[in-house]
Amino acid sequence: MAAPYNPPKKNEDFLIRIALEDYAIPGSFKSSPTIAAGDFKVAVDATALANLATIPAVSPAATVLVLVTLSASEMNGDVITLVGVDQTTPKEWSDIVISIPTTQ
Repeated sequence: MAAPYNPPKKNEDFLIRIALEDYAIPGSFKSSPTIAAGDFKVAVDATALANLATIPAVSPAATVLVLVTLSASEMNGDVITLVGVDQTTPKEWSDIVISIPTTQ
């Protein structure tokens, strides 16, 4: 299948669905997690973290699935690192780091 799915390609947009662990109930996914601007950041080839251009969203609605959309510029590297940290107190969902190696 071609971009934006698999394999993740350098300099092409990429979509991935993830699930976030419920902070209050370890071992369970958080249903309909709240995600705010700045909760998810991206680093391209170990550069400084920057906010994602598109805030991840629960999709489909009212599920545990979170759609993360990375633009072509956010995918312009050999290794893309996605970092999610809930900024609320107390946390709603646990921190997450995902490393995405790209192909040409």
